[in-house]
Amino acid sequence: MKQVKFGITFKVNDYALGELEMFAECADSLEGLDDLQGRYIDFIKAVSAKKVKPSTLVDPDVLHVFADDLYNRALIDYIEGHYVNDTTTVLGGKMFLGRCRKLVEVHGEHIKSSADNS
Repeated sequence: MKQVKFGITFKVNDYALGELEMFAECADSLEGLDDLQGRYIDFIKAVSAKKVKPSTLVDPDVLHVFADDLYNRALIDYIEGHYVNDTTTVLGGKMFLGRCRKLVEVHGEHIKSSADNS
């Protein structure tokens, strides 16, 4: 599989750290899909450690899962309005939506995500 450059900046703040940890914990659904689960968890750990830059090479299937996770979290924390009284969560969800949209913009040919229609 040919890797692609990550292509965006990703700010890692307290909100992002907590959610990234959950992304890794919830990667169970990827089990049995070749080695996607392990590669995705390794990617999440690298993002959390601020080691992923726009020039970092990433597998397209990992980007797809990441974009889906970003959109799902944005949907819950921002779009659906569940946390209107929690500014940190709303702003974090809004940030994730922006990063997801940017990934789709940069990697539309590699990411067929639920975020395509966002």
